[in-house]
Amino acid sequence: MDDLAELSRPGLSDRERRRAESLLGAALLVALSAVAPLSVDMFLPSMPTMAIEFGASTATMQLGVTLFIISFAGSQLVYGPASDRFGRRPVLLAGLTLFVLGGLVALTAPSVEALIAGRVVQGLGGGAGPALAQAIVLDVYGRDRAARVLSYMAIALPLAPAIAPIIGGVLHDTLGWHSVFVVLTLTGVVLATTYRASFPETNVLRGASGRGFGGLLANYRTVLSSRTYVAYALVMGLMFGGQLVFISSSSFVLIDEFGLGAGVFGLSFGFVALGIMAGATLSSRLIGRMRLDRIVLLGAVVACGASAVMATLSLAGVANVATILLPMFVTAIGFGVARPSATAGALIPFPRIAGLASAVLGFTQMLVASSFNIAYGALITVSSRSLALGVFMSVSVGLVVLLALRPRAEVVQGRETARA
Repeated sequence: MDDLAELSRPGLSDRERRRAESLLGAALLVALSAVAPLSVDMFLPSMPTMAIEFGASTATMQLGVTLFIISFAGSQLVYGPASDRFGRRPVLLAGLTLFVLGGLVALTAPSVEALIAGRVVQGLGGGAGPALAQAIVLDVYGRDRAARVLSYMAIALPLAPAIAPIIGGVLHDTLGWHSVFVVLTLTGVVLATTYRASFPETNVLRGASGRGFGGLLANYRTVLSSRTYVAYALVMGLMFGGQLVFISSSSFVLIDEFGLGAGVFGLSFGFVALGIMAGATLSSRLIGRMRLDRIVLLGAVVACGASAVMATLSLAGVANVATILLPMFVTAIGFGVARPSATAGALIPFPRIAGLASAVLGFTQMLVASSFNIAYGALITVSSRSLALGVFMSVSVGLVVLLALRPRAEVVQGRETARA
């Protein structure tokens, strides 16, 4: 199978490879992957003030988040295939340029409509970062080391949603809401400049994935006909769905129901993010000692077991801060263990269309998670019980999908690769 051939990188000189594999290169890939949480969460503390200044309703201001996420998710489906055809550098730089332009529109917006338009442009540009960062990992490190590098990235990524609201709040309180968009715009400029200086073109297989609309459809069929790919995409989406239930409900439960202050709530939120980091750290140590499919299964079982404890305690009428946060912390460890290996297992079989495979994976994860969260939220009233049950339902369905589709791994000539 051509897609399972070892990724050849003749276009990278030793010097270029050292630059791409440097600590700066790894940090840049993490930063590119963190564009979405930074852009969303830094914006949140300023929303009430902006609503007053523009005379807009809360629902209208929330469009600045919702439409950003929609445009961000959808744009990945363009950037991924385009980078397979034309290369990572021009496509990523074009996306970052669009992200900067969107920030400038939002910064100078005279009305809420212009602000939201700027956010949409930001989202369209920001999708390039995470869509291509994972593909670049596969380009540079190959399938032998991609899983470990992805696990290292997963350790650092939870820092973004943990610190972004803090940064946004400090900027808002000291310099006003415009400063948030100044920082986001400068972030785009720094990422583009650093990438241009640090990374060569890593996709030496560009153009090999087929041309035209027919070739694009064939590539989509290739990834979506892989049982392993579909299994990991669905599992990641469902596990992220459980995380979204917690994110969207936790402030109401911990602050309104249990009486935590805003500051303590922030620390509690960070505590759960620490669980993801701990799980990703464990995952990095397991890679090379266990097959990828078994690591994903381990993470799913841990997450399902912990969320089952949280749901059982809630149904038994035992509900307090500890019965939510402690099981959720362990559930987050399961997320952290499973995600890097699931990502690697999904992408490794497709080096020739790594951009498309990465983009579809990210889009599917957001689509499944958001759909579950929206549907569940429409059916229930937020409470500690509904939070616990929602997390358990999403994660347990993910485990069932994993067991039903049974993605497997095999060792080929001393290397582990997912069976498509």
